[in-house]
Amino acid sequence: MIKSKEATYEFASAARMDREGLLHQYHLWAEQLPALLISNSFPGLILVLNEYRQIVFSNDQFITLGDYTSFEDYLGLRPGELLNCSHAFESESGCGTTRFCANCGAVNAILNSINGMKDVQECRIDRRGGNSPLNLRVWTSPVELGQEKFVIFSVQDITIEKENARLLEQVQKLAIMDPLTEIYNRRIFFDVAKREIVRSIRYHNPFSIVMIDLDRLKQINDTYGHPAGDGVLKEAVKIIKANLREIDTFARYGGDEFILLLPETGLVGGQKVADRIMAASDTTLYTFKDFEIPVAFSAGVAEFEFEGDHDIDDVITRADKELYITKNRRKQIQLD
Repeated sequence: MIKSKEATYEFASAARMDREGLLHQYHLWAEQLPALLISNSFPGLILVLNEYRQIVFSNDQFITLGDYTSFEDYLGLRPGELLNCSHAFESESGCGTTRFCANCGAVNAILNSINGMKDVQECRIDRRGGNSPLNLRVWTSPVELGQEKFVIFSVQDITIEKENARLLEQVQKLAIMDPLTEIYNRRIFFDVAKREIVRSIRYHNPFSIVMIDLDRLKQINDTYGHPAGDGVLKEAVKIIKANLREIDTFARYGGDEFILLLPETGLVGGQKVADRIMAASDTTLYTFKDFEIPVAFSAGVAEFEFEGDHDIDDVITRADKELYITKNRRKQIQLD
């Protein structure tokens, strides 16, 4: 069996077995009737690879991949070449030898099994000729036959599984996120708040609620249109997020209202957060077309009271009262 010269600059070896050696290995596997019967009962593609990552045997699924009719068509190819992977043809050395291949799950699984380990990985195959890409889950196992080492390479198309997972993630996101601002919605906020009350009572740790109301949103919508109002809301979200910790919970409470839950934070700390985000909003302008629109909002703070508060609504009610006191005071300052 003659081996071609090995390339030293590739990700994986470019060496290949000659035709005589490949035919020997093909017949070695073709004579294994039980293996042939089992492999053809599997709905996915099953390949047998030699130590050079070349295909020496396949179940009948290979005919679904292109203009392949007999073992002569696939013998000696590597998996990416059989699957028509665009990256497999970026190098004269073929599949497994390009920079892209260093991060390919299929190539890495094969190399791991050549080194004696079973592996399962996922990969995306971008194919040439306008063919749709493939999302694959790949299983590889090292085996020996006739004192020669091989890798069993089996494939499952998980394109539908991936799409279903994407759709599920999208539905789950819609269930918990406000679609415009992409922060938590009101329902999720109350779920978090209920848990925080239980934790706060158990460990006697404080937490505060901050109610935030965007100033003049109705006026902005009436003057510049709702797209401008939506843009101002998104800009407000950026300002608020920039002044929060990872442990803080931020949600859209209503049309122009936001709400914060600040764990481990008493009234003084909560007021500092509110003052900081109001100061940041006062210096921010949102550019809409040729107009610069002020992004300003008011905030009110209340701390959970262990003795007096029965639920989160009690804290929100006090924070809401503080919000409108602050809003009226800021209006008065602007008038003065």
